[in-house]
Amino acid sequence: MRLGRLAVLAAVVGAAAVVIGVLGASLHWSFDLLAQFLMPASVVALLIVPVAALARWPRIAGAAAVVAVFAYALVAPSITPPGPVGAEAPRFKVLLFNVWYSNSRAAEVGRMIARENPDLVVLLEVSGRARKVLKPVVDTYPYKFDCAGAGCDGLVFSRSRLLPQAVHRTSDPDHSPYAMIATDIAGCRLTLVATHMTRPFPNAPYWAQRAQAEEIGSAVGLIPGAKLVLGDFNAAPWGYVIRTIEKRGRVKVLTGPGGTWPTPLPSQLRIPIDHMLASEGLSFVSRTVLPSVGSDHAPVLADVAVTDPSQCR
Repeated sequence: MRLGRLAVLAAVVGAAAVVIGVLGASLHWSFDLLAQFLMPASVVALLIVPVAALARWPRIAGAAAVVAVFAYALVAPSITPPGPVGAEAPRFKVLLFNVWYSNSRAAEVGRMIARENPDLVVLLEVSGRARKVLKPVVDTYPYKFDCAGAGCDGLVFSRSRLLPQAVHRTSDPDHSPYAMIATDIAGCRLTLVATHMTRPFPNAPYWAQRAQAEEIGSAVGLIPGAKLVLGDFNAAPWGYVIRTIEKRGRVKVLTGPGGTWPTPLPSQLRIPIDHMLASEGLSFVSRTVLPSVGSDHAPVLADVAVTDPSQCR
């Protein structure tokens, strides 16, 4: 019983540390690293409340309840679905999926894309083998951009024209790619920015993600008119990375329930690291996390509306 009590208490302390990490994410990279686990921490703290109450540990139950309330207050804005959008606004559907280099179920990925029938598809970590298997579904789309030859792992295909502008790489040691593509979709000329950012420490230098966020955010901010930014950011929406890109790029992240990584966990315990962000002129209508197909990431499907055509170039 004593060991059980200590384990539960340690879980409460860990969840509290995550909450503190969110509050101090801009102060130090280590706080931001802790902050990534806010969604699972909120669930764990909530589950501890009845467990501690039944075990007659009132102080632990009370502490867990306080942590759960604070954690939920911090995570709520990121898991709230987008607000209503007028039915008259033109719309298009976007699918984002980190396929994973080792995915052995590329044929099922192709069937999933055909079933969802998005207007715009952005795939990351697409191996040469997966490209061959996906070719039949990719060929149903008239416009394609494959940046494999430009040092990145993305494959973009669309029902509207794609005009590749450039593939840039960040200045840090990982040199993560971000592609800029002009497209004309739902009657709106906009810029699409697709990226696959580096993983956090210890997989990369502790400063790399923050430097990438500042660099990519500043680059996005210089783009005139409507813009849609999407990719695998390896960062949660409430942390420094996404907040920095939002602020510098003048874009807002798509919100809604469900995490995207790692898929072996229940959706509520995953971290949302695959994101779409939109500028003025565009509004998100919905966000759906689809069942994963052979990847450690889950696909994200979104409806996007053109709510201010004056922002379209």
